[in-house]
Amino acid sequence: MTCKLCRRDAKENGFCQLHSKAYRNLQKKFKVWQAASDISWSQYLVEIQKNSLTGVWAKEVAKHLIEDGTEDDK
Repeated sequence: MTCKLCRRDAKENGFCQLHSKAYRNLQKKFKVWQAASDISWSQYLVEIQKNSLTGVWAKEVAKHLIEDGTEDDK
């Protein structure tokens, strides 16, 4: 099976090792953002995409989750 976002082998959650790590980091950092600003998961993903300091892998995962719509709110 290949990654949902690239052609690498999928490891977990349908993502390759790099995108899977980005996904885990997004989940982990969401708790921090939510505690500080009471932001929803969907809003968080939009903000992640706009943030110039966010890495490419995380932006790709955030975009996928928004477009996929299966991760609406955590």
